[in-house]
Amino acid sequence: MKQYIKHIIPLFLGLFFAGCVSELDGPQGNLSGTFSLGLVADSMIVEVETRAGRELTDDEKSSFTVSLLQDGEAIWTNTPYANVTLADRTQPVGAGYVVTAQSCTADEAESVNDGWGQRRFYGQSTTFSIAKNADTPVSVECSMANAGLTVDFDESFTSFFTVGYSVTVVDERNLKFDAATTNRVAYYNVEADGTRDVRLLINASAGWDGMLKTIDRTLTMQQGRVYRLHIRKGEHVIETGTLGVSITYDETFDDGTTEEVLLN
Repeated sequence: MKQYIKHIIPLFLGLFFAGCVSELDGPQGNLSGTFSLGLVADSMIVEVETRAGRELTDDEKSSFTVSLLQDGEAIWTNTPYANVTLADRTQPVGAGYVVTAQSCTADEAESVNDGWGQRRFYGQSTTFSIAKNADTPVSVECSMANAGLTVDFDESFTSFFTVGYSVTVVDERNLKFDAATTNRVAYYNVEADGTRDVRLLINASAGWDGMLKTIDRTLTMQQGRVYRLHIRKGEHVIETGTLGVSITYDETFDDGTTEEVLLN
């Protein structure tokens, strides 16, 4: 079953503030029009069970910034949603307008939370026009723009590999998943093709044999998905001094993708 987490940000022009805009707040002159912003989204939780839209809390709204462009030229950019004024929403009559919205910048998506990053939502409206003395409805659909990775260790694994087990994502951040990072999610920006390759260094030791067992793997992540790497111990088979261990990973939002790895 596929589940895609999305943020829907309709910018309902002329609806959200219809009950509180006076005549003085109307279009400024005969060659301009106004628009009003309404921010709506589904749950901000990773394990969301529903996609139903809802009004965001003030804290959630404050995390989004919006920008207005015309024919590729910025009119105003990265303005906090709560700070958009009537003057911002009053623009000359014309075509080629586009509104973008994002929950954080790409840099912040990998740097905040002590380097673990955060989910980033981004969206862009279709091109629209502003008409004289009128409000124009515009909607922006924002979806998850990066990818996430979380790791959990099965009890069959942790009861056997008792010494220094971990999964490290080898890059400039070198984030390490271990017993202390249960349910922690690391976020990664994707390339232009919507994917991101991460190198995983999986280490484990049973303690009693004095040997550190290591697997070096590469995982290709896709935009909009949080991947759950599930580490488990396979059948314990001793064969000419070799210990067979299977490690699997599955995608949280795409059932059926599994890989078996033999750890010798």
